[in-house]
Amino acid sequence: MSMWFIPKLLSAAFIALSGSLSVPNQDHTVLAEIKENHHEITLNTSTKPVQGMYSGITVSWNNRTKSFPWENISEPAFYPEVETSNIDGKGQDEAIIILTTGKGIGARASAVHVIKDDWTEIPVGDAVTKAKNALASMYKEHTATVEYTMNIAGNEYVYSYPIEDAEMWFKQAVVGNILRYRVQDNKLIAEIPVQVSPGTYTGTIEVEFREYNGELIPSEVSYIEDF
Repeated sequence: MSMWFIPKLLSAAFIALSGSLSVPNQDHTVLAEIKENHHEITLNTSTKPVQGMYSGITVSWNNRTKSFPWENISEPAFYPEVETSNIDGKGQDEAIIILTTGKGIGARASAVHVIKDDWTEIPVGDAVTKAKNALASMYKEHTATVEYTMNIAGNEYVYSYPIEDAEMWFKQAVVGNILRYRVQDNKLIAEIPVQVSPGTYTGTIEVEFREYNGELIPSEVSYIEDF
């Protein structure tokens, strides 16, 4: 057999072999990634957005991978956030994954997942209910102004606004239309703005979580006024 014929045979064999191999699906979108404190974490999805939402997120953590049935808005500005911190104060750092699951005028919905390195998820309590229980308000409408008297976590606040500043004023202060999370000093904190109209905020109730019996329980409540 002549030598020039051998490469052709090798080429034909390679083509036949390639046709018999399954090629991994590389069609995925990276939603978030970090490299910090000896952790490499990537969030991606292989699904196409449906009605503006991704459904199904895969977490890759130090070369280990697990898929979760989570949802997140498909707009890049609302992609998930991920970081590591020792939230429960025990053992190793957890991965804290914050998702945005809804948005609108004067509205934003978020979800948080706290994952241990063995893929165990730490349950997170309801911060909105905690904030609602810490808030009481009274509404008064005058000729040219509206007035809100609020008691938040035991402290009283009074706010007055020109009545023409909003097309609609709520009859009482509202919390829960907007929910965000952040991690600070190894603590998970929920941020819940207080609204008196769809676009008017008096400040933000912050709820700090503490670990109790393997769960993260809404604990301390504080209020930061908007100035």
